[in-house]
Amino acid sequence: MRQIVVGEGAQARIFRLSDPDAPSEAEFECRVANVLCCIYPEYRCGLFSGGFRLEGDVYRPDLALVACDFSHWFIIEVELIAHSFNRHVLPQVKAFRYGDPLPDCSSQLSRMLDIGRAHAETIIQCVPRSVVVVANSRDHSWQLQLRAHDVQLLTVSMLYNSAGDEALELDGELSVFRESLGFGTYFATDRSLRFLRSIRLPDGDIQINDPLGAISCWHVRRDHQFAWITKSVGLPAIPNQTFVQLLRTFDGRLSLRRPGVV
Repeated sequence: MRQIVVGEGAQARIFRLSDPDAPSEAEFECRVANVLCCIYPEYRCGLFSGGFRLEGDVYRPDLALVACDFSHWFIIEVELIAHSFNRHVLPQVKAFRYGDPLPDCSSQLSRMLDIGRAHAETIIQCVPRSVVVVANSRDHSWQLQLRAHDVQLLTVSMLYNSAGDEALELDGELSVFRESLGFGTYFATDRSLRFLRSIRLPDGDIQINDPLGAISCWHVRRDHQFAWITKSVGLPAIPNQTFVQLLRTFDGRLSLRRPGVV
């Protein structure tokens, strides 16, 4: 039996693990949302059931967890371990991972975050997202199969004490594999990319993977309004006044992307 002791001596409270199969899926979803809101205050969590189409079928998740700086977000699928993995869980997460978002994704995200529809569409289409399954118990076979699709698995458990108090436990931690640092414009006359001054980059020399996949050296400097990222040698193969996005992976590598260009 899993037990947690809070406090010391006679004042200590002992919390014991509750039956993970007792809550309905709706009740469990509320608990998951509560845990995520508490543990990840730098994110906004809300109901999200925008459709994703894969091979003609449409699937809808339960929640979204969006970084407050809009650099990345998570699609959250809440599942009971009693559900069939192959028939129920796997088809859904594959759709969220590989499928095409439907228009209602933008409208729902717009309402959830209280942002404009165009901003929501940019998040859906351009901002890196990850898929997470939150289950009521851990199953090693689920974890192995989800990992094959770069889908994360967390578990939420409920505990209680003799006074009827409840506690929630989150097992696992969200991992951010890629994030958007921001959107800017390339100016050929300056041989520079212009971003907002607040972009999370240090002044000085950096390396960036350009749209053609080559690594090149750039220099970051700031004025009172913008951050200018100038190529150190040669001319970037980017048309003048092209809209670009700067991405960073978990290992710190930077890359440029032209939204809308495959």
